Amino acid sequence: MHHTAPKQNGFTLIEVIASFTILAMTFMVILEILSNSSTNTIKSSERTKIALLAQSKMDEVGLLIPVVETADSGTFKAEEVDWDLTIEPFDVPYEGNVEMDFAPVELFRVVLTLSWQDGYDKTRSMDFVTLKAMSPDFEVQGLGQ
Repeated sequence: MHHTAPKQNGFTLIEVIASFTILAMTFMVILEILSNSSTNTIKSSERTKIALLAQSKMDEVGLLIPVVETADSGTFKAEEVDWDLTIEPFDVPYEGNVEMDFAPVELFRVVLTLSWQDGYDKTRSMDFVTLKAMSPDFEVQGLGQ
């Protein structure tokens, strides 16, 4: 009678090490994805806050801030964000052959710069630029009767 060794079912040490290595690499990739995702969420939240502050300050131009050539600055105290606002006349190049003594609207270029410290103690800034159209004051220009 010939005896054969019983066949063993199981994993070899090499197979166990290989599977742990694959598991560790997969886990590292997942952690990297989660880390990038949270960083992007924080940046997005910060930029949304800055855009909302800029929108609120731009909305004041023409209502609380007169649309005349000026420069002003201040701070959104609760948010620790500094702002600089510049309003200057904007001339549109005209290449027509008709002489125009006055325009139906006056354009002003409004530049708002917001500056703040990000979460890494780095100073960041962002510029917001728009044009505001105002009806000219014909009485001041001597055109009204």
